[in-house]
Amino acid sequence: MYRLTGSELAFNILSELYSIAVKSSEKELVKRLLELKDVVLNERPTSMAPLNILKQIGLYILEHGFTSVDKYIVELRDKYESALERAAEIMSKRIVSGEVLLSNSNSLAVRKVLRHLSDQGKSVKIYVTESRPGNEGLLLVEYAESLGFEVYLIIDSAVRFFMKNIDKIIVGAEAVASNGAVVSKIGTSLIALIAKEARKRVFVVAPILKFSHETLYGELLKLPEYDWRFLVSEEEISKLPVDYRARVPLYDVTPSEYVDAIVTEYGLFAPQAIPLVLSLVERSVTSLSRSFEEIMSGLKALVEV
Repeated sequence: MYRLTGSELAFNILSELYSIAVKSSEKELVKRLLELKDVVLNERPTSMAPLNILKQIGLYILEHGFTSVDKYIVELRDKYESALERAAEIMSKRIVSGEVLLSNSNSLAVRKVLRHLSDQGKSVKIYVTESRPGNEGLLLVEYAESLGFEVYLIIDSAVRFFMKNIDKIIVGAEAVASNGAVVSKIGTSLIALIAKEARKRVFVVAPILKFSHETLYGELLKLPEYDWRFLVSEEEISKLPVDYRARVPLYDVTPSEYVDAIVTEYGLFAPQAIPLVLSLVERSVTSLSRSFEEIMSGLKALVEV
């Protein structure tokens, strides 16, 4: 079962809302935006790019009405695409031809880094964990091989064994908290811990749209868990004890002290500098200080009128 990355989900939401803005009524647009909010909060509560997209579109409607909302959605998409490209380009400049990289999952940001490396003619080797549950690492391997890189697929539990071969670790993120902690695919924190032990540098590629402004004001990020269907088939589950239970976390939190740098479209920052980065963004975009729930409540009132 293919699972969209956070950025892919954000782009899908933008495409759907643009189509509704062009073809349907204003009430339908708000109704669908609120429905998408519920879906993301229930299924992907740590995916900050989709949530920040919904927040910004909702805020635009509350402050400017529906005039040119379709153009605003296109502008948001272009800005996020540009932010991903810029962050990936900055990261690629920190990689030297001949280095050996390690990554996991199927991050769109990481894929863009690899494409930039390919465009720059840099030759690197890449180790990729299979990234259970979901095995998204296989997709990253397929993409890296299509660019002509030498790629090694390894099981998640073998990271420490292979860490001696690695020069740099590059991962994506679902969210970056105000304290510099990173929410990413389960297993990322273990990779970062092993990298710290081996004195290897860990880079997180995450545009500002993936930063959680709410955590600046004390909100906590909720980590979702899924059931056994992400681990075994129904046929396999029938062979297990009746009281069989499974816990399947999809994401974990990597403490800031295990991350060397977070790479954004504005440059490369130490995790400890993220509170300052967020505060500067808050000042330049004053509307971001309005809470997510406040904005969604305002939209709900529009629908109920």
